[in-house]
Formats: sequence, structure tokens, C-alpha cells
Amino acid sequence: MPFRIITIPFDSSSQVFMEEGLNNFCVNKKLASYKAEFFTSNGSSYWTVFIEYDPLLEPAGEVSDLKEADMVLYNKLRQWRREQAEAQGVPVFIISTNGILKQVAIRKPETVEELKNIRGIGKAKLEKYGQELIDLVKTFTEKT
Repeated sequence: MPFRIITIPFDSSSQVFMEEGLNNFCVNKKLASYKAEFFTSNGSSYWTVFIEYDPLLEPAGEVSDLKEADMVLYNKLRQWRREQAEAQGVPVFIISTNGILKQVAIRKPETVEELKNIRGIGKAKLEKYGQELIDLVKTFTEKT
């Protein structure tokens, strides 16, 4: 059974443990068991968690080659696309294809110019969704 050990530091400025990495890891996983231990080192506090897990969803088809972090971003982009499609009353592929979302997840564009270089993102999509996609990617990369 696969396992992972994750260490979660305490951020003294915000007074919280930085659990985002643990949360991102747990996406698409069924926890079989875990053990958490608290420790301090050089005056800093940490939790370390040993996790045994089973993947819930194996990446399929065209996204099977994505790294784990890219897969998390890809899933966040798909969720955003679904929300956009529901709000506009259109099918999800009108907003973006899986292939475009995959390229955004891999390349992580930080500017509209970088986003423009992704095949399938034309002028209309760039104007309508460009800044929102850039903001999603920036928020994701700042947390990981």
C-alpha cells in the first residue's frame, strides 16, 4: 500500500498550521490509516503525518502523465470550468477543453501573454477568462 509522510509547519505570524499541502495530497485518495505526531525543532512547531492510502481516481487518458501537483491544479481548473458553464447555461467544453486545462496546469502561466501561448486560447477566451485563469493559477502556486 502506498504511503506518504507529510510535515506541517506552524506559521507563527498567522497562528495556524499550514495544512494546505496535506489537503492537496488528500484529494482523490482514500485514507487507509494515519498516524500524527507533534514535535518541535529549533523552536518551531510541526505536525508530521504518516498516511497509508489508496487512490480513489486514477488519472485517465490524456491526463495520466500529470504530476500530482499539476493534477490538483487541473482538478481545480475543471471545477472552475464547471461553475462557469453552470452559470452561463452552456456545456463545459464551450468554456474550455480538457486539453487546454491540462496545458494551463502544466505551464502555470503567470501573465495573459503566457496564457495566450496555449493552443486553443483565442482572443475571445483570453478576454473573457484570461485574468480569472491567471488568478486561479497564482492562488494555487502561492499555496503550494
